[in-house]
Amino acid sequence: MGFYGDLVDLPLADILYVLSSHGSSGRLTLSIPGDEITLVFDRGHVASVTTTDANLRIGRLLVDQGYVTEDQMEQALALQAVELDRTRIGDVLVELGFVNSRQITRAVAAQLEASLFRILIQPGGSFVYTPQESYVEEPLVDEIPIEPIVLDAIRRADEWLATNGRQEAVSLADVPFREGVLEGLESVEHETLLAIVNGAFTPADIAARIGSSSEEVDEILGRLAALGLVVRAGKTDPANHPAG
Repeated sequence: MGFYGDLVDLPLADILYVLSSHGSSGRLTLSIPGDEITLVFDRGHVASVTTTDANLRIGRLLVDQGYVTEDQMEQALALQAVELDRTRIGDVLVELGFVNSRQITRAVAAQLEASLFRILIQPGGSFVYTPQESYVEEPLVDEIPIEPIVLDAIRRADEWLATNGRQEAVSLADVPFREGVLEGLESVEHETLLAIVNGAFTPADIAARIGSSSEEVDEILGRLAALGLVVRAGKTDPANHPAG
């Protein structure tokens, strides 16, 4: 039986514990502003992780960890593109002999921890779990134990929140813009909206994309929020968030 809801009501750690302890098989999709992460469970173990964040994709992590070179990754991506039945870059890399299954497992474990950490420092978020009787695709990785990875992600998130507070999430307002409001915006405000459209979902992301300071971005977002163009959610004061 599937289930869904908000991560505020059912914490991520509890969801993962239930799926792991019950030996569940299925897909858990976690949605936060700017990213969607899907964990495929095979009898209670994580078989694969996918994310819309390019920096957390398995190929990028394998390059960052030094397991493959940029040239090898480009070669694997080119082969994946012409083989229509090929869905996972890890399969291609193993077939080409660039990595072995143990290296893939380590990269997926790192991908899982980084993804969980990102979710834990975000405000809100939602989840959908869809069960399936058996995992039809052969798992690419060896069994990855969930508990130590979850505990490490929670520890890192608590340390980060104690210093920085929970990240503020920024998104476009989910209502039609008032007629003429866009024409009255300054160029930097247009740039800010464009940055959000293109995937920036925190003030820090926006500041990096438009080349402004965090103080300037805070003022810009304040004006855009007052005009009903953006929604700001969830930043907490680090002084009010005790470390776990």
